[in-house]
Amino acid sequence: MSEGAANSHRNILLTVDESPSSDKVFEYTVKNLYRQGDVVHILHVIAPSRRLVVTPDMGLEGVIEDDEETKRKVEEHAQEFIRERFEKRLETLRIPYQVDIVRGCVDNDSIGALVCRRAEGIDAVAVVMAKHSRGTIKEFFIGSVTNYACHHCKQPVLVLHCD
Repeated sequence: MSEGAANSHRNILLTVDESPSSDKVFEYTVKNLYRQGDVVHILHVIAPSRRLVVTPDMGLEGVIEDDEETKRKVEEHAQEFIRERFEKRLETLRIPYQVDIVRGCVDNDSIGALVCRRAEGIDAVAVVMAKHSRGTIKEFFIGSVTNYACHHCKQPVLVLHCD
């Protein structure tokens, strides 16, 4: 085996949120796509907001301004969520990984464009996403990140219907 072949690896991009579908995307990827030596990239997007409902598991409840302290708490919550749900399992399985938590997209098309740029940037062999059932009318008016990625990503997109 050549030195280049021995050091080569594939990149697999998983888009995750806090839904149970993300666990299914993770499990499917590990069982069916991952090969020894691959790197799993986990992408989680925090959309900016002027007002935010903070859940009781973050220690606050209600609607508050999205100030610097709130941003910090939301980012810490995202890091903890990723750590507990994905990083620990990847470490147990000894799977190399990288986590990207991104803030700044404002709509489904922008988030979809971010997913496509990230997939292209890491030369992903696949983008693995969950399709959330929101209903035809709602999806028609507000679109979906999955729909955008399917139509615009240069890399293959694998969509799991988990609902």
